[in-house]
Amino acid sequence: MRIYTLLIALLFYGPLPLQGQQTTTLINVPITTVNGYGPFGIAFSRFTPELNDGSNWSKMNLPVKGIPKHWTNVEKAMARINTWQLIYQNVLKGTVPRSWYVSYQQDRKLALNDAQFSKQPIKCYVYLLRGFDQTSGKWVVMVDTNNNLDFSDETPFEAEVIKPGTMPDNITDARLITYQSYQKGKIVTARIPLVVKRMGYDLFFCFPQYARASLRQADESIDLLITSGFAGLNYEEYTSIAQQPRWFWQTKIAADNLTELGDMITLGGRNYRNRGVNTYTNTLQLEALPTGYVDYSLRTGRPFRSFTAREFTTGNPISLTGLKGKYVYVDFWYTGCAPCVAAMPTLKKLYRSVDKNRFEFLGVVGADTPDRLRAFLKKHNVAWPHVFSTGKTGLVDQYHISKYPTSVLLDPDGNVVATDLSMEQLEAKLNELSN
Repeated sequence: MRIYTLLIALLFYGPLPLQGQQTTTLINVPITTVNGYGPFGIAFSRFTPELNDGSNWSKMNLPVKGIPKHWTNVEKAMARINTWQLIYQNVLKGTVPRSWYVSYQQDRKLALNDAQFSKQPIKCYVYLLRGFDQTSGKWVVMVDTNNNLDFSDETPFEAEVIKPGTMPDNITDARLITYQSYQKGKIVTARIPLVVKRMGYDLFFCFPQYARASLRQADESIDLLITSGFAGLNYEEYTSIAQQPRWFWQTKIAADNLTELGDMITLGGRNYRNRGVNTYTNTLQLEALPTGYVDYSLRTGRPFRSFTAREFTTGNPISLTGLKGKYVYVDFWYTGCAPCVAAMPTLKKLYRSVDKNRFEFLGVVGADTPDRLRAFLKKHNVAWPHVFSTGKTGLVDQYHISKYPTSVLLDPDGNVVATDLSMEQLEAKLNELSN
C-alpha cells in the first residue's frame, strides 16, 4: 500500500476524437534508466508479509532458505518488480487460473499483450526478510540481492527510521538487486536499487530509479523524464512524464506539472498523449494528436466532457450543457464507499448554503444497484440530482473513474477548477467563489 495515494490513470482510454479529425500516430521514444529519485516526489510501498490464505496472490509465493536460526518473529515479503509478468508466468505454470488474470486486467481497465511477456519464468521480483536478531537484540532486515532465494549469502541491516513528512532523497543505503526483464524477445538481466525504511514498526520500500527520453521534433530535441512512482517496471497503471526542467535551480517537479498516463502534454508546440512505457520495446509511447484536438480530462484547466443522461429519481433528461453558466460539483460515489457516505452530511450542508442560481451539485453513482441508491437517497434526504452509471456506456467508464470518491468542480464554462477536494477545501472554495 502506498504512503501517497496515486491517482491511477488508464493506459488504453483517451478522449474521443472530434468528427473529421485524422487518425493519431503512436511514437516510440527509447528510454534509458537513471538510479535515484531525480526531480520526482518520493513514494514508497508497504512491506506486506506473505500469507498462505489460499488466494491467488498467495499461490505465487516462493520458498526461501538461509533464514538465520537466531532470528525470531520472521516475516518475508515479495516485492514485485514487474507484477504482470509475475502473474503471466504463474498462469503458464498453472499456479493461478487464466480467468483470474483476465478478470484482474478488466478490473484495472487494461488489455495487455501476452506476446510482450516471457513464457519462461524470470526473476521479476525480489524477496525481503524482517526478523528479530536475538544475538544483537535488534530488528533487522535482509534483501535477496542476487535473487537466488537463499539468504545465507546476504548481510542483515537495520532499516533507517523515517518520520511522517520526512522523506530523505539520498540512496546511499540502497541495495542493488539483480532481476530479469523481457525485451524484444530476449531475457535481459539488469540491476535496480532497492531502498528500505522503517516508520514505527512498519517497513516501507521503493525502487529509486526513473527514466529519461529524448523526443526529436524537427530540429529540436526535447528531453523528458519518466517515473513509475518508484514501483520498478510496473508502468502499466502509473507512468508520469515531465519535460526536463530548464534551469539548474529547478530541482523538483511539482505534482501538478506531471502528465499522468492518458493525459495530454504539449511539447514544442505540439500536443501528445502519454501512453506509458512499453517495457518490451523499452520505449516511452507518445500519441501525436492532430491540430484542433479537444482534450477532455479531469486535470485542472481542461474542459470536462459533456454528457446527456437521465436523472435517477425523476427520469428527466439532464446534461452538463444545460448547467452551463453555473459552477458544478460532480461527485462520483457509491453507497458502499465509507468515505463517500461519511462526506454526505457535509455535502448536504454545503448544498443547502449555496445559491442554486450559481451552483449545482451532481452525483454520479457506479458499482451499485438502483434499489440501494434509491433507498439511500430517500433515507438521507439527498436533494441534488443523480445519475446512475451502468456498464461500459456509463459515465463512470466514460470518465475512466478508477477510485471512489472522485470529485470534480467545474467552472461556468465546463472547465475543471479542482479535483478531489476535501470537505474543508470544498467549503473554502465554494465560499471563495460565492464572494
